[in-house]
Amino acid sequence: MSLLFTPARIGTLTVSNRLVRSATAERLGLPDGRSRPRLLQMYRDLARGGVGLLVTGHLFVHPAGRVHPEMAGIHTDALIPYLRGLTDLVHREGGRIAAQINFGGMRCRPDAVPEALAPSSVDFPFLPQPAREMTEEEIWTVVEAFGQAARRAQVAGFDAVQVHAAHGYLINQFLSPLVNRRTDGWGGDLQGRMRFLREVARAVRA
Repeated sequence: MSLLFTPARIGTLTVSNRLVRSATAERLGLPDGRSRPRLLQMYRDLARGGVGLLVTGHLFVHPAGRVHPEMAGIHTDALIPYLRGLTDLVHREGGRIAAQINFGGMRCRPDAVPEALAPSSVDFPFLPQPAREMTEEEIWTVVEAFGQAARRAQVAGFDAVQVHAAHGYLINQFLSPLVNRRTDGWGGDLQGRMRFLREVARAVRA
């Protein structure tokens, strides 16, 4: 048998094979953050087809970080029953599923949030709208939102959590000297720019 179809371990998680479906932005979320039935069916079909681990499209951890109106969420306990329905579908087919959690920051569209947030005030031609610099209170609010999203994922039966720290979203923005021009403890040198990621990781682990 090919190694591809043998079980594997990721930390404490055992998956039935080495096939991983990476996250994509499916744009199948409802206004309240729930996933459309079509999305649930897609995940079920992928698990039924033999994919060992599915990673969801990015789920917003706080309403202020919703990238586009069709983005599904994990920002409130009211969504736990619906998320549990998703994990149950995948588990019944023998698959495992990870929740990818995210906050859009400067990449949030104006039809999704009234004001985009970023480490520093920025207005680039490629952005959907100008972004305002976050206050320290807002930074800690988002850190806590990541932690609460991880808790909801665990309660809802997800097998893992993937923190989105790439593609120009908020964590990536804090890491970038182009976007993060802060002079306080959340910016400056690489250690300062990494602080937000470290705090998010700490909250998620907790």
